[in-house]
Amino acid sequence: MSVDKINKRHGHPRFYELLDQIGDLHDRKNSNYAADNDPLSNLRLCESFGVPASVGTMVRMSDKWSRLTELTKGKQDRVGESMTDTLMDMAIYSLLEIILIEEQAKKVKTK
Repeated sequence: MSVDKINKRHGHPRFYELLDQIGDLHDRKNSNYAADNDPLSNLRLCESFGVPASVGTMVRMSDKWSRLTELTKGKQDRVGESMTDTLMDMAIYSLLEIILIEEQAKKVKTK
């Protein structure tokens, strides 16, 4: 992100830095999980079990919330995921959920 663009923003500069980090994290993780022709294929996979992708994403978010709750209580992490990692994953899932909701709305609108 350019310095000029950051200077025109009204939010905290670190917020925009975190957005860039979240984007980079999404890029790296997505290349491990999703098919090249559909970046949401890993989320859509649950549809083969009769579960809408948006519900599957909410389940993933609830898992992250559960992890965050336990970490907040002081439970020892055993997989190397910090509170920051968990929150970034939740931010990514939140944005992906918005995309799935928008896609569903477009499908309904075109019917």
